[in-house]
Amino acid sequence: MSEARRTVIAVASGKGGTGKTTVAAHLAVAAALSRKTILVDLDVEAPDSLGYFPKASPTGEPLPAMVLVPRLDESKCSGCGLCAKTCRFGAIVAIGGVVTVDERICKGCGRCVAACPASALGEAAVEVGAARAYESGGLSLLEGRMAVGDIRSTAVIEAAKRAAASTPAELEIRDCPPGVSCSATHAIEGADCVVLVAEPTEFSLHDLGAAVELARGQGLPVGVVVNKDGFGSADVDAFCASRGVPIIGRIAFLRARAASGAATRLWSEDGSLMREMDSILARAVEATKARMPA
Repeated sequence: MSEARRTVIAVASGKGGTGKTTVAAHLAVAAALSRKTILVDLDVEAPDSLGYFPKASPTGEPLPAMVLVPRLDESKCSGCGLCAKTCRFGAIVAIGGVVTVDERICKGCGRCVAACPASALGEAAVEVGAARAYESGGLSLLEGRMAVGDIRSTAVIEAAKRAAASTPAELEIRDCPPGVSCSATHAIEGADCVVLVAEPTEFSLHDLGAAVELARGQGLPVGVVVNKDGFGSADVDAFCASRGVPIIGRIAFLRARAASGAATRLWSEDGSLMREMDSILARAVEATKARMPA
């Protein structure tokens, strides 16, 4: 369960392009009308939630995401190669008694440092990204963003989650990475429920199944929002019924909405859309109650 008195809703998807960020942004806008809300962009490789809030202003300085990487003291190294054997990510190579460390792909787990019998490996902090807070019309926003060329998304996600936790809010909406990779796993971890955004296409349904299993593997309640409803022909209802997953919302496909989404413009003046967001939000919050301690 998330921190006391805060509800965390993770918005995710099996594949990219389903409208996950659009749903997360509009849920946050709807929620902010009645409670203190923070929208957290954890899609750190390509964060774009802020695009919906062009007038958002930064609050404070960026908070760096750091990873401890090994640094070799060659004068102590015996060339035994145990560090290379211990590394799960191929960041250390030992050839002919010569050890080479590639800091760019090190995940900072520290196993090599602990394993070195000669204490030849120390640790140094490197910045792999940052989290930055913003404010827009009473809605708190927080964006995690990886450093250019870096690959350590999970470290940035965890840093953004910690930064979000220190921001006062009753409700936290997370815009999570698509798919079921390590990034997606870290992003939904600690949430109270997962809202999966799908579209009525066979491609979307294929990946939705894996996303459902990911959320259930963490013991999280799951609900599906059908975006672009009426645009495709895949039977989302039958798919969800076969897996015992409730559909908690439907967003009808309208060309005007598609155009607004492509231009990252909020649909806050679209009354039917915002009423649907209120309904989705209510159902998601209701689902979290099953996880609350008595």
